[in-house]
Amino acid sequence: MLVKEVVMSGWGGMLRGRTFALSYEGKIIEKGIPRGLGRSYGDASFCEGGYTWLMPPRRALLKWEGSLFIAEAGMSFYEVIQKVLPQGWFPAVVPGTQFVTLGGAFASNIHGKNHHRDGSFADHVEWIELRLPNGELRHLTPQDELFWATAGGLGLTGIIEVVALRLRRVPSSYILHEVRRARDWDELLSTLETEEIRFPYAVAWIDHTHQRNRGIIHLGRFSEKGAFRLRPSPRVGLSFTLPFSLINRFSAELIAASYWAIHKAGTRETSYADFFFPLDRVKGWNRLWGRKGFVQFHFIVPQASSLERLWSHLRNSPARSFLTVLKRLGFQRGPLAFSGPGWSLAIDLPASVEVGKFLIRLADMVAEEGGRIYLTKDSLLQPEQAQAMYPAWESFRQLKAYIDPEGRLRSNLSKRLRLTE
Repeated sequence: MLVKEVVMSGWGGMLRGRTFALSYEGKIIEKGIPRGLGRSYGDASFCEGGYTWLMPPRRALLKWEGSLFIAEAGMSFYEVIQKVLPQGWFPAVVPGTQFVTLGGAFASNIHGKNHHRDGSFADHVEWIELRLPNGELRHLTPQDELFWATAGGLGLTGIIEVVALRLRRVPSSYILHEVRRARDWDELLSTLETEEIRFPYAVAWIDHTHQRNRGIIHLGRFSEKGAFRLRPSPRVGLSFTLPFSLINRFSAELIAASYWAIHKAGTRETSYADFFFPLDRVKGWNRLWGRKGFVQFHFIVPQASSLERLWSHLRNSPARSFLTVLKRLGFQRGPLAFSGPGWSLAIDLPASVEVGKFLIRLADMVAEEGGRIYLTKDSLLQPEQAQAMYPAWESFRQLKAYIDPEGRLRSNLSKRLRLTE
């Protein structure tokens, strides 16, 4: 067992901690947390002063029969797609990057561009095998309470070792991609709300730098083209973190203007990778923000009026963003579920004291509007705010205390939000 002391951070790079990293070998003998490919933005996937178990080495395909794909939890979506797409299959739900493990996807209960129609990742999982802190290996199905506590449970209920995933038949590897342009806020919301009924995949980009809040709506369905072409792993990117940020008010405006100019209204054939995982084109794109990193503020609120009030405040944020994504979400199960139905908005902003104070105040407003912050991406929430957003907070704590009385499973996030001591 090779143990290495390292400084670890989330994808946003803002929160860091010194931890003992080692490959997971089937035992939970110390205090710590499992970690996939490190795409959770904040501090959910490392344990400062404890152990961080690395899951990617455990990524074997165990069985694939028809639509049922059974693999070790360290396998990534990229690896799944490389195996199944040439045979006409695709995961029913994928996140915004293919470099997420199956176990991480379940622990965050990720959602995609089709949540309004097809639900979250866990809705398409037949069963999991979960290693409890006492060493017991539990086989869990959607009929088990612990299944849904683990879905979105941030790795705090046990270590997911195996995921049995239901795949979906697709006619090609291409997306019939329809682009709509909205020149103001009202047109953006009305178009997204109307067209999501017709399209299985729907998402919008909002121009945070534009006075009238123009945006691009991306709508899609798998094309009947009948061809299957895989996209290789990206080779262009940064292998080191810059000492300064390339993202500022000027560059955000330049990127936003370029994005608007490139995306003309109309319908086209787009590869699955460009439609579902556009940011994967640049490997290590998070390093563009420099050593201070960035924070993603990702919330959901039930009503369009609530969204509009929050957006009016975001328009006055201390910094500008080139990446602001709007989606409609449906209902989601689990005590820590990032659940709708409602409007989900995610915005990336530079990490600074001024931005942090602004977003903490905005989090209070999210709670007042009956909304929630997506915990797997959180870097700023206070314990009282998180408890106000999640009504089943205490029941989750009680369940965790029952299955983990010694408090072995913990992360920096769980300690910061007082989910664990």
